[in-house]
Amino acid sequence: MKIEGMNKSDWLMLVLIVVVMTLTDFNNLQTIDYVLIVSVVAWLIMLGIRLYVVNVRNKR
Repeated sequence: MKIEGMNKSDWLMLVLIVVVMTLTDFNNLQTIDYVLIVSVVAWLIMLGIRLYVVNVRNKR
């Protein structure tokens, strides 16, 4: 599956995020866990914006 604008490092990061989230015990979160979750959400938002710009805005 080829998504224009997705690099191999993006796919690797998504796989690592899924692995870390599945191994996280959400009943016992500490401060570093909240920092990790916020940084992952920020990265996903930036990835979404970049993919939107590459696939939608530049096609006009």
